[in-house]
Amino acid sequence: MPNLKPENQRFHPIVEILLQTLICISVILYVLEVDYGKTTHSLEGDPFWLWSERLIAGILTIEYFVRWRVIGKGYCLSAMGLIDFIAILPFWLGFFVPVEWLGFIRTLRVLRLLKWYRYSLSVRIFVNALSSSRRYLVGMALMIIILGLFSAVGIHELEKEAQPKEFGSLTESMWWTTVTLMTVGYGDVTPVTSAGKIFAQFVMLVGVALTAAFIGIVGSSVFGHMRRMEKEGEELEKEASDQTDSD
Repeated sequence: MPNLKPENQRFHPIVEILLQTLICISVILYVLEVDYGKTTHSLEGDPFWLWSERLIAGILTIEYFVRWRVIGKGYCLSAMGLIDFIAILPFWLGFFVPVEWLGFIRTLRVLRLLKWYRYSLSVRIFVNALSSSRRYLVGMALMIIILGLFSAVGIHELEKEAQPKEFGSLTESMWWTTVTLMTVGYGDVTPVTSAGKIFAQFVMLVGVALTAAFIGIVGSSVFGHMRRMEKEGEELEKEASDQTDSD
């Protein structure tokens, strides 16, 4: 492998295709196992599901240590190193955690799809866009927390007498606030007082504005990354053309 960033390190193309296929098969098998399998522990259960997971986890574990060996210590703490570690972690945890935790541990197998970060350019662009916008996103998260608390307190005070069951506490009011701010709108809990309805309209408008702002920030960052990549590609092509002409 050439000396590249961990996310750009590649095996032979055939090996990479097999690994991508293995990731997809692993997630599909997990979904089928949830519906049809009887496996509850890494050491006991239906042989088909057990040995399928053991084979996949074994191959991914070998991949992890081979990359570690070739790339070096920096691989373990890199983004791709952590993703590859998370991909094999659920299987090995199954030997050590209490039985009652195994159901949750098994769901972590779905996180193997994160390995597509290495293979998908579009996924890397999106992740890099989120990373470059993290200061704006952190600021937005703080705004959401502040507005969420304000909205929960407001609707609690306005609706607690009319609907003590639905808005009798801040935690119950927070459910309505979260659903409304995120523009989900389940409709299972709604204000009935005039003041509560007016306040709800304000929260809805704020939720729509926050959603639009998030889409705008991420979309702008993604577009910027794509433009930079296109510019870098054009510069590389120009350098190659100039070098060919000089030769």
